Amino acid sequence: MYDKVGLYDTLRNITCGYESANAITRCWQSLGGLEKQMLNFLENHDEQRIASEFFVGDPRKAIPALVVSSCMNTNPFMIYSGQELGEKGMDTEGFSGRDGRTSIFDYWSMDSIRKWRNGGKFDGKKITPEQQHLLDFYRLLLTLSTHEKAISCGQFFDLMYANQNGWKFNEHKQYTFLRKYKNELLLIVVNFDCVAVEVAINLPSHAFDYLQMPQTEGYEATDLLTNKKEIISLLPYKATETSLAAHGAKILKIIF
Repeated sequence: MYDKVGLYDTLRNITCGYESANAITRCWQSLGGLEKQMLNFLENHDEQRIASEFFVGDPRKAIPALVVSSCMNTNPFMIYSGQELGEKGMDTEGFSGRDGRTSIFDYWSMDSIRKWRNGGKFDGKKITPEQQHLLDFYRLLLTLSTHEKAISCGQFFDLMYANQNGWKFNEHKQYTFLRKYKNELLLIVVNFDCVAVEVAINLPSHAFDYLQMPQTEGYEATDLLTNKKEIISLLPYKATETSLAAHGAKILKIIF
């Protein structure tokens, strides 16, 4: 089942600045355990393209929503043709018209796909550096979502209830959660804000009990999105601190 009126609408509103990131928690809780049967997405033939003037205008601004949608549950995540290249969907197509969508009713081709196809060579030589960077990010994230056991079949723990009115955490602009599989833990945090931030994330005692996590002052964590390492604490009485770029995300992996 398409998770359209739930997660898609929620993430779109947060990305556009119309809703608080707190709404993500209410969204998955409302499914009552059906989230594993849902299909997550940010684009399809019915919805307007992320990069269109009708959505947010810049595909990079949807990186936080992309990480949440693809990494929060064990259910499938779908991308739509050209999404990974930042297709704008702003052509004036026959029946569809200039509406930020890619028509499925007209004989049409997309500029982003034509450039990536490069006359049948499929080498991407004609796409822009920005498109290549976005494509590389999609490749990395989709690979992580299928190969990291903590994402594909691990446990989930929403941390937002412990991070309300935080001194270094804006619950309206940031969202954070844990994924765990055996001795592998992922601390995932995203920033929907247009400015870089330093965050301090509270890990409640219940998370340690529920996920059977050991407590320690200093773990070496690897950000799977950049392969950079940092030392973080995993303690119920001390906030875990890290930094996030504007419209950025981190997937911090710790192995016990």
